[in-house]
Amino acid sequence: MKQQKEYLQAYRDFKESVDFTKGGFLPDLDNLIWYLLAGVPPVPADEDHSEKGQIIALDQRLNILKAVFVELNKSMSDNFLDQGLKIYDQAGRSVKAMLLESDNG
Repeated sequence: MKQQKEYLQAYRDFKESVDFTKGGFLPDLDNLIWYLLAGVPPVPADEDHSEKGQIIALDQRLNILKAVFVELNKSMSDNFLDQGLKIYDQAGRSVKAMLLESDNG
């Protein structure tokens, strides 16, 4: 229950930092990868430095970013939203591969 509250707080904190007067643009894949690697936004699983913890943190981070993206662009077409979410998924796969490779390398 504590982790769920911390996760929801991380979502609220990040959402409050976003300018909701701007929207209608797709995320840049390279910038998104760097944000994810840098730990933006911070999430509860960041405290677990194990390989599993890093993957959970990545998933938490992606879920928050995707939720805010959809909220920010709720007036856009489904096609636009799908395109943006695919970019987030692609960034997530890239970062996950980097994390797994660095742990095995």
